[in-house]
Amino acid sequence: MGASVRGPEHRQDGRPNQDAWLRRLACSSALAVVCDGLGSRPHSAVGSRAACRAVADAVQHWSGVPDAPPELLLRLIHALWNVRVHRSGRDESATTCLFAVVTKEGRLLLAQLGDGLVMLKTPSGTTTLEPPTERFGNATTGLGIATDLHEWRFHLEPNVTGTATILLATDGVADDLVPEKRAEFLNFLVTQYGPRPAAARTRAIAKELRNWPTPRHRDDKTVAVLWNDATTEASP
Repeated sequence: MGASVRGPEHRQDGRPNQDAWLRRLACSSALAVVCDGLGSRPHSAVGSRAACRAVADAVQHWSGVPDAPPELLLRLIHALWNVRVHRSGRDESATTCLFAVVTKEGRLLLAQLGDGLVMLKTPSGTTTLEPPTERFGNATTGLGIATDLHEWRFHLEPNVTGTATILLATDGVADDLVPEKRAEFLNFLVTQYGPRPAAARTRAIAKELRNWPTPRHRDDKTVAVLWNDATTEASP
């Protein structure tokens, strides 16, 4: 489940939402992806949407081969995204990219290129992917900027079992979350919205994002949650 809304600045200026998100449940995998087009690029909204579709298409191929390494998936994402933004231009369409995918064999891959937050919560602990705090200025990376796969951060669980809950958030949300409260925020989303029908979830989460409590917040905001829990499994 998830939602994406324009931030106050883009609503005021009449500009489109530069964030995008996608979920895909298939026989071979379950996927959630969140992307944030770089605000300085003229076609960043095109880039973020193209990235979501590129990840979904790449995962469809990758998940069909049980032992395929993550690096092959990341290379395929770059290739498919480059094709999709060929007309608008790579640099002009630059975007961050965060995703989580679970295959039918139980492989769980978390990946992040650029800003934002990826968090996995299981009974055994919490794993997070996020940019280093000592970055220089507003420097970030993303599709259209990265020149090496080492710019991706990723975490692979070969065989995840039991309850697992994953949060993906663009920096419009992630930057306002106190680290000690992230798990609480994730639990709130699942317990509050998880049992609802899919369309109602999206509307309710979008309303929550529009009414974001941080004073003077400006950015577009996107969250996605992928989870497996016995109490909510009937509402994927």
